[in-house]
Amino acid sequence: MPTDVARLLLFVAALSRATLAAEVPPASAVTVTVAAAPAQTLAGFGCSLVDLSRAKLPAAARAEMFDRVFGDLHMNVLRLWADSGANRGVAQMKSRFYATYVDSGVIADAQQRGVTTLLLAPARGERPPTEPIAEYAAKLATFIADVQAERGIAIGATGIANEPSGFTPPQMAEAVRRLRQELDARGLGKVVIIAPEWASADGAALRSISALKADPAAWAALGAIATHSYNMAATSQFSATIAGTDKQYWMTEASDNGHEGEADVNRAASITARFLNDLNHGVTHWIYFIGFHDSPDIAKDRDNATKLMVYDYRQQRIYRHLKYDWFRQLRAALPNGSRLYPVSARPGGDLAFSYGQKPWLNAAAARRPDGGWSLAMVNLSGVTPDSGISQWHPAAALNVTWQVTPLAGEGATTWNVFRSDATQRFAPAGQAMLTNGAVTLTLEPGELITLVSQG
Repeated sequence: MPTDVARLLLFVAALSRATLAAEVPPASAVTVTVAAAPAQTLAGFGCSLVDLSRAKLPAAARAEMFDRVFGDLHMNVLRLWADSGANRGVAQMKSRFYATYVDSGVIADAQQRGVTTLLLAPARGERPPTEPIAEYAAKLATFIADVQAERGIAIGATGIANEPSGFTPPQMAEAVRRLRQELDARGLGKVVIIAPEWASADGAALRSISALKADPAAWAALGAIATHSYNMAATSQFSATIAGTDKQYWMTEASDNGHEGEADVNRAASITARFLNDLNHGVTHWIYFIGFHDSPDIAKDRDNATKLMVYDYRQQRIYRHLKYDWFRQLRAALPNGSRLYPVSARPGGDLAFSYGQKPWLNAAAARRPDGGWSLAMVNLSGVTPDSGISQWHPAAALNVTWQVTPLAGEGATTWNVFRSDATQRFAPAGQAMLTNGAVTLTLEPGELITLVSQG
C-alpha cells in the first residue's frame, strides 16, 4: 500500500507540474503590472567575508577583489562572523574576531570601499541554547562593547544567532528583549537588533516572528525581521508581518552550494531571481553570503559557489562568476535609496520564489534616488536541475508586457536596455520606448534584462 500511495503522489505532482507548464506556453504573453505607490526603500546591500588572515592572496589580487565586490557593487554592509557557542567566552570570541577582521585589515579595506554598517553574525550552529538566555545576551553585548572600546570597531547591527533552528520562539523573543537591555546598559542604544535570521522564509520563521510580536518588549527592541534566501525566499506573508510598523526586513544570507563553473547561468538566474523576489516582498537590506575568497585549484573546488569571486592559486588569476556581473547590472539599475514599487504578474501573481514550483520569472520595479526609473526581470524557465524541493518550468521565451502604473500619463519615454545571459555580461542592448508606461520585450530563457530611464 505505501508503494501505491507513493506512486499516486508522484503522479499527482507530475500532473500538477504539467498543468503549471501549460499555463505559459513558449513565447506566450506575461503582463507585469507595477503598483501605483511604493512600498519600502532599498537601504542596504552587502556580503560577508570569512577569514582572509590565513590566505596568501597577492596584494594586487586582494585589492582588485575588494574594488570589484565592494566598490563596483556599491556595498554598504559587511557581515562579520563571531563564534558565540556556549563553549566560547568573550575573550575567545574577541581573539578570533580581531585576527580575522581587524588585524587582517578586512574591515578597514571594506570601509575604504563604502561600507558604513557592520553586521554581527553570532555563529553557534543550529543547536538549542544550553546556557541561560540572559547569560548569552550579556555575552553578546559585552563582546560588542569591548570591540568598540578596545579597537574602535562600531557594530551597527547584530543578530541573535545565525540560522537558530534550535531556539524556540519564546527563547528568541527573550533573547531579543534581554539583548536590548544589555546593549542599552552599556550605552549601545544605536545598535540595531535583527531576528530571527532563519535559514528559510518558512513557517518556522513566521512562528518565531509571531512570538516576537506577541511580546511587546521584544517587538519594541527589534529593529528588523530577518531571514535567509535559499530555496525559500521572502514572501508576502513576511512583508505583511511588518506592514504599518517601523520595522525593516533584512535578508542576511543568500548564495549557492557546491562547484560553480565560471559561466553557470542556472546559478546566476536563481540568485538574481531571489534578489528581485526579495525586493518585491519588502526586503530593505540584502546581503550575499561570501563576497570572495581563495582556492588552491578552482577546478576541484567543491565550495566556490558560495562566493561571487575567487582567486585561483593554480591559474594565478581571479575567477569571476557569471552571477557577479549579473549583480553589477542589477546594482546599476537598483542602487541603495531606490523606492521599490511592488509588481504582480498575469499569470504569476506576486511571483513568490518559495518551496516547490518556482515562477516563470521574477521582476522588480523601482524609482531611483536620481528620480529615474528602473525595471528588472529574469526568465527562470529552463533552470536545472529539478529536485524534491524545487522545480522549474521548461525553457520558454516570454513576451513580457510591463505596465508601469505611475507612468500611465507620461506619454513616450526612452529607456536604455541591458542584457545578461550565459554568454554576455551586462551588455548594452539599445533602447526601448515606453508609451504611457507600457512596453513589451521578449525575455529569453536564462536571461536578465534591465530597463533604465534617465534621471
